[in-house]
Parts: sequence; C-alpha cells; structure tokens
Amino acid sequence: MHRLIMVLLLLLPLAAPAQESSGEPLFMKDMLQGREFFEPWGVGVDYFTMKQDYKIKSLQFELPGVGLGDPSLIGVTNELRHYDVKLDAWITPFLNVFGLIGRVDADTYVDFSNVPIAGLPVSLGTLPVSYDGTVYGAGFNLLYGTDRWFATLNNTWTDASLSGDFDSSVKTFSSQPRLGLIFGKTSIWLGGMYLDTEEKHSGSIMLPIPGIPPVPFSVELESMEAWNYAVGIGHVFSPKALISLEVGFGDRDHTLANFTYRF
Repeated sequence: MHRLIMVLLLLLPLAAPAQESSGEPLFMKDMLQGREFFEPWGVGVDYFTMKQDYKIKSLQFELPGVGLGDPSLIGVTNELRHYDVKLDAWITPFLNVFGLIGRVDADTYVDFSNVPIAGLPVSLGTLPVSYDGTVYGAGFNLLYGTDRWFATLNNTWTDASLSGDFDSSVKTFSSQPRLGLIFGKTSIWLGGMYLDTEEKHSGSIMLPIPGIPPVPFSVELESMEAWNYAVGIGHVFSPKALISLEVGFGDRDHTLANFTYRF
C-alpha cells in the first residue's frame, strides 16, 4: 500500500559524497567536467513507518432512521509499516529516476466516540480498518550540490493492490525537499515531506446492537496536514554501499531507513 508511502514515501541515498565513486550518469557526462560521480545503477531496500491523523473527505452510512452529527468530530488515525525494493538510475548528473515494489501493513482507526448519532442508543466507538498488500511506485529525484553541500527534491507516486477487512484503495504523491552538508563519508540534512493521500474504504460493519443487520458504509480520507519536518543522516561504507536514516516529526511522524548498493 500506502504512502508510502510514501510512501512514500522514499529516500534515495544522495548523501553520498561524489568523490567516493568513479561512476558516471547515463547521459550528459560532459557536464561533470572530469569530476567523479555516483555509479549509474542502484538497487536498494527501504523500511518506512508513519503515523498521522486524517480528515474525512466524504462519508456515507446507510442505516434508515439514523443520522450522523458533525463528521468533523470523527477522529481518524493511520499507522503503517512499509518495506520495498527499489531500482534507480542516474540519467543525467542532476536527474535520478526510480521504480519500486513492496509490501505494506496498515491500520486506520475511525473514532465515532465524540459524534452524536441520532437514532442509536449506543455509541459506535472506534472502527478499525486493517489492510495489507503490494505497493507499486515510481518517481524522480533532482540533485544539485558540491563536495560540501547538496540540495535534492524527491517526488514519488504510489498505488497499491490491497486486501483486508473491507474494499480499500490508497494512492499517494509525496514531495521531499532536502538541504544537507557533507562531512567526509557522512552527511546530514534538514527537509520536509509534502504528502497527498487518497484513501478509500467501503463495505459493511456490524453494530453492537442485536437485531440490526450489517450496515453498508463508504469513507474517503485525506491527510489532516500536508507537511511535516524531517532530519536525516547518511553514511558511505564503500564506493558502492550506502546507508541512510531519516526521522520525520511535527504534524506527522515517520521513519525511513535505506540501504543501497550501486553498480
């Protein structure tokens, strides 16, 4: 799934100092003017976790004689764990493209506790929506820097084939600007994550009331806040082996660990 992911959700190891490799991009090599660069191809593994609040974009709840109050009072929280394999290539000295495939395991909690529901003698409580599945994604990364500092802009689109308690779908777009410093084989950076999520669930739920059949519902969710902050660190173990870790905070929490081998 998901955002991933970020989605989405997904850091390329751009923290590597250029002098650590003798590679070249696939095209526009003359722009390097003799300077060393990354090896052109990379295969990496990402592990990503995230927790954020959602807001309800639309909600349908089909139960005759029963009406929900203000839907803005419904609290929605999402938690996910995601891992993927990613293939990337440096097309030019400033453009990297990548594709990924992975797995996601996520839970979305829809809390009706603070919402008055006309026609029902009890509260609906919290509705858990669990799902997992395969994530597909692609994106590109723009880079500019020197042997002392760098700036990047990572853009990722993901979709997912999901299974779970209900009929679920999740699509995401994320954009991650970063500005960092290079200290020998180690780099640090500051940045942020913009995340646009389309998450939909539909199906039927059982109410805690005897004699009432399963109730059809449909809900469409989106991120409560578009941006959060991030800090990260990367290290070059060899000209071909890179590792990085990023932590996000603010209106959304995330962690992103990456190991990449270049060739």
